[in-house]
Formats: sequence, structure tokens, C-alpha cells
Amino acid sequence: MMYLGRVVETASVDDLFARANHPYTQALLAQIPRFDIRSTRYDAIQGEIPSPLDPPAGCHFHPRCPHAMARCREEVPALREVSPNHQSACHLNDQR
Repeated sequence: MMYLGRVVETASVDDLFARANHPYTQALLAQIPRFDIRSTRYDAIQGEIPSPLDPPAGCHFHPRCPHAMARCREEVPALREVSPNHQSACHLNDQR
């Protein structure tokens, strides 16, 4: 999964759908229509999409992330293994 040209999560398709870790991946997958839930309305991810020509410092997703903290605005999160063959670039993983 990429956001503004930066890889934020890698996993097998099955693992990504079952255990999305990065907040962007979670928000994106939450908008996929499902047969078991009837909904005619889907919510866009909050906030404005930053310019890919001038992305924000730190984690590019932090302006739209509901979990953003000061560290997210300053430091690019490293892509780290969260389970076998599943990597995510999110500072929240340091707190888990």
C-alpha cells in the first residue's frame, strides 16, 4: 500500500484485508462496499490530500490520520515487521 509515493504497508492480500495495520490502509479498506452491510453512503478519509509535489514532513499521512501525534509530524516512520511477511510504517507500532 502506498500513500503519496511512500510505501506504508506490505503484506499478502489475505493478510492485508484481514489485519490491516497502517491507519491509511484501515481507512481505505473501510470504504470497500460489503454485501453483509447495506450502506448507500461511504465517508471519505477526513482532511485534504496534501500535494504530492510538496508532501508534509514526517509521515505523509499525518494531516489526515486520526491517531497522529507530534512524532508523526517530525519523523518518517520506518517500515517494520508487525507479523511474519507483514510490514507497516507507523509510529503506533512502537507503542503496541
